[in-house]
Amino acid sequence: MYVIFTRAYSYAVNGIPDFDRIKGMAVDLARGELLNLIGNLRSSRYRVVLRILGEGPATWRVIKNRLEVIEGRYVSDTVLSNLLSTLIKMSIIERRNDEYAIIDPIYAAAARTL
Repeated sequence: MYVIFTRAYSYAVNGIPDFDRIKGMAVDLARGELLNLIGNLRSSRYRVVLRILGEGPATWRVIKNRLEVIEGRYVSDTVLSNLLSTLIKMSIIERRNDEYAIIDPIYAAAARTL
């Protein structure tokens, strides 16, 4: 994340004054990092969970229901709990009250493109 903001700052200082363009570059970098990260994990479900959470905070039940609809099959409670736990340990998502959310808004924007 530090690299993204350092590059965005550098681009801003060195003559790219368009905030939307800088934000787009940061989102592209974050997307690459997320793809690299989930590429190293065994389950393709991480991508789906991140895409769901990219749309905004969601409860465990909503995530489970949407994941099952997208995959068209049952997902065990244990599997989903393990997915969420791993993403929390990696500091990508956090649990706020009864909802899960992507911690960084740039990563949330990137997750929507997965």
